[in-house]
Amino acid sequence: MRIKEIPDWENGYILKRSMLVSLSDAAILTNELLRKGYANGILSGCELAVTDDTIIVNPGLFFFEGQIFMLKKNLSVKYSPANVTMVLKLCFSDEVRDADCIYREAELRLTEQIALQAGELELCRFKLQEGAKLRCQYQDFEDMNTEYDTLNIIYASQAARGESTLLPEITKTFAREMLKYEEVSEFDALFCLQILGQSDAITKEALISYIEYKTKNQLDSHSNIAVYRALLTILRQQAGTIEKTERKEKKVWKMTLE
Repeated sequence: MRIKEIPDWENGYILKRSMLVSLSDAAILTNELLRKGYANGILSGCELAVTDDTIIVNPGLFFFEGQIFMLKKNLSVKYSPANVTMVLKLCFSDEVRDADCIYREAELRLTEQIALQAGELELCRFKLQEGAKLRCQYQDFEDMNTEYDTLNIIYASQAARGESTLLPEITKTFAREMLKYEEVSEFDALFCLQILGQSDAITKEALISYIEYKTKNQLDSHSNIAVYRALLTILRQQAGTIEKTERKEKKVWKMTLE
């Protein structure tokens, strides 16, 4: 049984069907097998950008229903103020077969319908007020969940082993903010360095285990927003601990008049 086959592309060789099959196996099937057990979501790239009236999805890779899909060019969709929550979804068609190949199409859809239907992935959501400007840059971790006039990427799915997880942009922002504190524990530091050091997104299982260890409580929901809020609470508690320590270290001077 052959377990590795590399086509020989030397000049003068006749292109055979078996050579093309080998090339297809190497380029597509290998990558999909490496991600066996992954949940649907973004694999890499697909960063969002905004103009005055357009949301742009940059090139990248998606993992959906066990297959890898490549977005080779930018996709864009127009938006306008609506003062209601709008969800940007990437919608996959069913498989289509023609004389040459089997393919699926994808398109962006901006909708008020929050629930995902079959063949849909959420990329972001926002609530834009009349006269306001939509933004996709964040001041800090807490700013990522601003209700108005901000692209919210917390609900987007990052492909990962087991179940979809938070986008690396979110978890790396958490890690950077946590590591700014001088009094951060060794446990927190190691976890944050793991987030910053690995190329793949950190799994939802790892995030939940970290949260439950820190809080000594089970997380009731494993949704992206529940995990984000728990991480935000940990950051706030860390900031509060530092403030209390600083207050204790301050000397209290008393003046006695005789």
